[in-house]
Amino acid sequence: MAEHSPLADQKVAVSMFLESLMREPDASPPVVAPTLPVITPPVLTPAEIVVDLSPAKESRSVPEVTPAPVVETPVEVIPQTAVAATEVDEAEISGGRPEWARGPFQAMLFKVAGLSLAVPLIELNGVVEWKDDVTEMPGHADFYMGLMQHLEKSIPVIDTARLVLPVEKLGQLTGDDPRARVKRVVLIDEHRWGLACDEVNEVITLQPDQVRWRTSRTKRAWLAGTVVDHMCALIDGEAFSAMLKDGSHRR
Repeated sequence: MAEHSPLADQKVAVSMFLESLMREPDASPPVVAPTLPVITPPVLTPAEIVVDLSPAKESRSVPEVTPAPVVETPVEVIPQTAVAATEVDEAEISGGRPEWARGPFQAMLFKVAGLSLAVPLIELNGVVEWKDDVTEMPGHADFYMGLMQHLEKSIPVIDTARLVLPVEKLGQLTGDDPRARVKRVVLIDEHRWGLACDEVNEVITLQPDQVRWRTSRTKRAWLAGTVVDHMCALIDGEAFSAMLKDGSHRR
């Protein structure tokens, strides 16, 4: 009997985990159609039925209208090559692809609580070393670590793991101290947000067809898709920032 290598088992586990991320949790209650009252039309007896047998009124005469002269307008013929190019452009950004994924793009890999993530370089504003001088802000959500001073700005730092891990995986962070785990902070949205991470890895170049794009983002809007070859989830920095700005989250 062939033995399974630990690496193969790990790849299967990661693939199943990424598949669970791609599925949209359905937390919405079932829609129940309202019960409409049954209306029975009244039954009329022959004596109650009235038929108007009076002669029809004379219709008013309609003045004769002279039709306007027909003016021939030249029709512009669009070359087939231009039409084909437009269809290609629309197809390139269909199927859930963001604007920056029209062609090959670079992304930086990093990890949070064992999960590999990738952020497109076009949405990355820098990576800074974690320093334990982040000012805590009481009263915020558990994923809000505090404010970090960088480039004369106060940047909110987010414990990324508590936002991106599925609900069933959050239990592993019980009693976890992110300050002992975090090593780097990834900056997005013009330095408006800092995503705390455990480690930063290499920069890779991806082809659009290497990504399994999500076609619906009603849940986990930050997840653009998954890259099975690199066993990572590709985040959409703009959507991640929007989620943080409006206070919504994936659960």
